[in-house]
Parts: sequence; C-alpha cells; structure tokens
Amino acid sequence: MASILVIEDDPILKNLLGHAFSGKYDTVYASDGNEALALFDQHKPSLVLLDLMLPSMDGFAVLESIRSRTDETKNTPVIVVSNLGQDSDRERAKTLGANDYLVKANVSVEEIIEKIENTLSA
Repeated sequence: MASILVIEDDPILKNLLGHAFSGKYDTVYASDGNEALALFDQHKPSLVLLDLMLPSMDGFAVLESIRSRTDETKNTPVIVVSNLGQDSDRERAKTLGANDYLVKANVSVEEIIEKIENTLSA
C-alpha cells in the first residue's frame, strides 16, 4: 500500500482527507514544516501532499528541503494543495520541484485522490 505524508495544518481538511484515504493509503500527518521533515525522514512516503502556509516553516521551505536531499527520496512526488492561487506562488512551487499544484478552493477531495492515483501510477 502506498504511503502518503499529508502536511496540512487545517484540522477539518486533515479529517476529510483521512476519511477519503482510509483503506487506500497508509497516511501520516504533519501540522508544520519541522514535523513534516522529521516524518518524511522516518516514513519515506510514496507521495507528499503539501500545504504552503504552515507554522514554523512554510511549504516552500519544506519542498526545497526535500528536493535538496542527496538520496532517492529527493524524487518523491510532491503535490501542493494550497489556498495560494497566485501565478507567482504556482511558478515558485513548480520551480522548486512540485509535481503538481492544486488550489484548495478549486478542487474536491475526489480530484485530489485522482491526482494522487495518477501521480503514483505514472
């Protein structure tokens, strides 16, 4: 079973995703950037769902940290799911190595799951 690290500080969205992923994926949750990187090291997930607006360390810094690793985990797919919808944020995330970028207001949980499945099967 694929494992997903969900980096999200919104408890409601975390709960929604938890229900949606139940039985499909092994899921680990982080609420801030520092916790996310510790869990990334510990679990070596198949995919990361990353919010950008996080306490302590933002998602851009988390993404940069993952992509600057020297082992095979640096290629772990990262899908950004954020409220930041500006082209500049989208471009910055893509430049830092995000595989995909979804704006929370424009996407359903079903669409997130579809993106995950497509990314994992690519």
